[in-house]
Amino acid sequence: MTPSNTRLPASPDALPAHAPAAHAARGIALLTFAFALSQFFRSCLAVMAPELQHDFGLSPAGFGALSSSFFLAFAVTQIPVGIAFDRYGVGRPTALLLAVGAVSSILFVLAPNGAAATLAQVGLGLACAPVFMGLLHFASEQLSERDYTRVVSRSNAMGMIGALCATAPLGWAISLIGWRPSMAVSALGMVAACYGVWRFVRDQGHAEARSASWPAMLSESLQLLKLAPLWTLIPLCVAMSAGTAFRNAWSGPYLADVFGLGSAPRGVALALLSLAGFLTAFLLPVLVRRNTLKTAIAGWSCFAMSGSFLLALWPDSGIGYGVAIMALLSTIGMLHPLVMAQGRGLITPSRRGRGLGLLNTFVFLGSALTSWGYGLIANAGHVRGWPLPSTYAAIFLSAGLLIAAALVPYFFSQPHPTSH
Repeated sequence: MTPSNTRLPASPDALPAHAPAAHAARGIALLTFAFALSQFFRSCLAVMAPELQHDFGLSPAGFGALSSSFFLAFAVTQIPVGIAFDRYGVGRPTALLLAVGAVSSILFVLAPNGAAATLAQVGLGLACAPVFMGLLHFASEQLSERDYTRVVSRSNAMGMIGALCATAPLGWAISLIGWRPSMAVSALGMVAACYGVWRFVRDQGHAEARSASWPAMLSESLQLLKLAPLWTLIPLCVAMSAGTAFRNAWSGPYLADVFGLGSAPRGVALALLSLAGFLTAFLLPVLVRRNTLKTAIAGWSCFAMSGSFLLALWPDSGIGYGVAIMALLSTIGMLHPLVMAQGRGLITPSRRGRGLGLLNTFVFLGSALTSWGYGLIANAGHVRGWPLPSTYAAIFLSAGLLIAAALVPYFFSQPHPTSH
């Protein structure tokens, strides 16, 4: 059953009131498709990084800036998008930004230089910004507490199909026809996602939120920073980027620089990383059912952190070892919906869009800063003549230290028991 605060639009072409379950299921399915597309755009740069650096003449620091621009745009949009969700619902704001993404995906395909490609990445970051948070918010409004974690974890797993498409399939396509025609196909997907969300995700916001002004809501969003329990989650929101930023941007350069892999074998290797994430997304809800949400998050964070230290010690021990341990590190990103579920319990329903937006801001601000920081480390290694394995060892060490620092406050977070 849908909760009592579910609101269906009164327009003539709205779904009938006797079918709220179908309305919720269709909306979640379309947002899951858009999320899969978002995962593709987050991950695709890793496969084609060497080609982009060559075609645009980018240094390691320049590529770091290019990859971080997506996540920076993603991060700064989270709070405004959260306000829009509380006021207007998920459908209209998401469709509008997906339209920006459709234009930006075409610009990226046609980009003549690094500056234009960076601008396109900013637009794609804006377009993808509302998708996962929209899925979380829409599910939060439509589903019971008992079903929420199960459904969003499943949608998170299905979204990894997009990340999988950005690995071996994209690598093979690049080796056959080049990166520009390959990325042109993704532009069609963005157009389809925009139409689907605009046409079928029909929801409304809260009257309380609509009655407040934008400045007042922005101020209220910032007031959420005064909630001390959120600050036990925020460092971990940032630290999840230690694995995701490396997988999404720097895993490709690592495989090319240290092991000499071309685009097709790089794609196969990265497909294994995405497969590990896919399986982890299904495993984590099982761990939550058998333990507690907090225990599952803390335990898996420590497990993923061990991968960063193993790679820091032995960054060039072999391609099989490198891919396996890199996959372990990258799975920390699969904790995203679980951390959001824990944060959800700390925020009242009328402010939930803004609260999730605030937490998501730190998730993707962390991705932007981490990807940029990895670029600075790589550039320092290049300038100082470090051996390539040593450069990546320094990157992996920084990833492990970031996760370790975040776990300290997280151990003081409020447990959020899962309903059975």
